[in-house]
Amino acid sequence: MPKKFQPEKRDNGSYISAGLNDKQFNQLFNKIQKANAKNRRNAKRTLKRSTFTNPTNKALAALGKKANGTGFTKDDLVKFDKARQRHKEKYNSKTDGITYAFLVKNSRDIDIKRANNQVDDGTGITSASFYGIKGNLALINVKASIGSKHQNHRVKVRLEQWDELIDETPDNDYQKATKLACAGRISIDCDCGRHQYWYRYLATMGKYAVAPPNEFAFPKIKNPELSGVACKHVLKAATMLQSPAWQRILANQMKAQAKRTGYGQTKTYFLNEEEKQQAAKNRKTKTDKGAADREFAKYQRSQKAMERALANQRKNGTTVKRQARKIRRQEKKLSEYEQMIKVGFQNFHDGYKLQGRTKKEAVSDFAKMMNVSPSKIERLAK
Repeated sequence: MPKKFQPEKRDNGSYISAGLNDKQFNQLFNKIQKANAKNRRNAKRTLKRSTFTNPTNKALAALGKKANGTGFTKDDLVKFDKARQRHKEKYNSKTDGITYAFLVKNSRDIDIKRANNQVDDGTGITSASFYGIKGNLALINVKASIGSKHQNHRVKVRLEQWDELIDETPDNDYQKATKLACAGRISIDCDCGRHQYWYRYLATMGKYAVAPPNEFAFPKIKNPELSGVACKHVLKAATMLQSPAWQRILANQMKAQAKRTGYGQTKTYFLNEEEKQQAAKNRKTKTDKGAADREFAKYQRSQKAMERALANQRKNGTTVKRQARKIRRQEKKLSEYEQMIKVGFQNFHDGYKLQGRTKKEAVSDFAKMMNVSPSKIERLAK
């Protein structure tokens, strides 16, 4: 019987993560995640949602002191709450994930510089390796900076449009599908302190966190203005996911999952040696904020075009409903009514695709608009 893996600690208290095989690495960071979650649950002086709604003097005193040594006030909570509301307006929390361009555009310059190793204070990082995938979750090993007490960090990137792209693979081209998935809506997680204390709250509120763990305590000390999006490790991993070298491996996994009876894979797949050599050819290691800005501007233009298309859809939807009622009143053939519903949904779904929304969302909203069951829409849309 093989000996059970037992992680070892270094003199500084961190775990030895360098030199482990992929399975051991994953086991170690599962252990670290559980330990971090336990520590977070036991944390003191956290600013919880209940304090915003009932800011008593006792609750304010329990928050401890600010960096300047003074206590928190109700005015501070008002500022924090305004930051929360701005964050909610900025991020569409009704939809899981944010696009890669949006992630880069809204990240802090210092995090991007550190991800690109363009700093001289020892906080820059140099490399990341794609080592596994679990369903639609990519697992990336990011080497820590030379100034860190840790050797490595694990980044998890969930490709939110993965399942839909399996269902509707463009031109049956899985390489194209994975490119869309990596550039499209993603959710993120990293075990580093920057993500935990600066960005996980934002990710939780914006619905782009890979959970568990979620974070509901407002970052009153580290990031009270709620600025930025992602740590340097996430930026490095998400950028390298834009490379064909990694996307080819993902494409093979997407194709394999599509062939299964139940393709929602739950077992972690670790890259083989040939795939690791292929992944190592990834040269897309630098995060380009300018390119992300241009891509996001392009996305915004498409959003405006989509809004116009949706306005036309709503107008056409009213016409479709009126015609459908007429058909029902006249007791025409059911097939004619169903064909109208089918064509109407196809146009409606095309509009939703433009904004990166799922087929499931389109089915639900169109069913409500037409006053029919979602199952009927799904049957007609096949």
